[in-house]
Amino acid sequence: MDPSKPRFVQLPDAGERRAIADLVDRASAAHREPALGEDQLRALRRQPADATEDPATGSLVGVVLVDGTESGTRSIPGLCGSALVTAPRGTTDYVAELVVDPEVGDPDGTRDVLLDAVIAVVGDRGGGTLVLWAHRTGGSDDERAERFGFRIDRTLLQLRCPLPLPPPIARSPSGAADPTRSFVPGRDEPAWLEVNNRAFAGHPEQGGWDLATLLEREREPWFRPEGLRVLELDGRMVGSCWTKVHRDHLPPLGEIYVIAVDPAFHGRGFGRILTRAGLDWLARGGLPAGMLYVDAANHAAVALYRTLGFVEHHAGRAYRTDVPGPAQPTPTR
Repeated sequence: MDPSKPRFVQLPDAGERRAIADLVDRASAAHREPALGEDQLRALRRQPADATEDPATGSLVGVVLVDGTESGTRSIPGLCGSALVTAPRGTTDYVAELVVDPEVGDPDGTRDVLLDAVIAVVGDRGGGTLVLWAHRTGGSDDERAERFGFRIDRTLLQLRCPLPLPPPIARSPSGAADPTRSFVPGRDEPAWLEVNNRAFAGHPEQGGWDLATLLEREREPWFRPEGLRVLELDGRMVGSCWTKVHRDHLPPLGEIYVIAVDPAFHGRGFGRILTRAGLDWLARGGLPAGMLYVDAANHAAVALYRTLGFVEHHAGRAYRTDVPGPAQPTPTR
């Protein structure tokens, strides 16, 4: 049976947010991977309180919801598909991610319905650039994107390595001890932001952070100052490696969440030092595997990580298209 008619909700209520969270949990458990990016979930949590609040204060545009459908003779009650649509600070640069219940008999059909509705939402809002993220791509994702007029914009690799690193890789060539230290909340934020924003100038997700953004991450339940390794040279912060532990993953994963080296210090091996320091901290916490995401076009970073024992686990993609606004009426004389 075809999915039910989609509906767009600008301000999902508490029940709808719970239903979306439950859907994401079911899809994540089935695929053993997060079904929705943390930026999208964060946008849902900090949605405006009501329709009178300035939408520029948050990035959530709204959600497209598809309610229960049928798979053969089996009914699937409740929410079976959702698409979160965001646009940072009220711009026309839209981002969407689709989540479908793993029990749906025709998941691609449900994704088609969701994507068609997302494109309509962007068009009704005047049009703009629309980026569609798929976290673990397959042939159907590429086919769907092409059919709906999208082009591949970015390919994001998830790389993994066993922990601890083998001694020949874990040791510094000089035999020196780990030169990094723990991040100190309340003191290191200005220097960290300066390095991060220089390292990720122009990056769509990691660049242009402000203090509020950093402090929001520090309030996350997974944040540990000891897991944010800082490298200094003559008293100046030159780079950092921020780790994140996924205890609910099977098996548990230790992620290199953000790694940054000030561009003024590139080419001096600091990226390798920081990556090793982050992986060592994760290994000492008992994590059996390390993980990170890297843009496939960043050949230097990919090559570095491969020398540290990382191999590709899967790839995700961002697809991009330009959505026109409502058709303008033909002028009359």
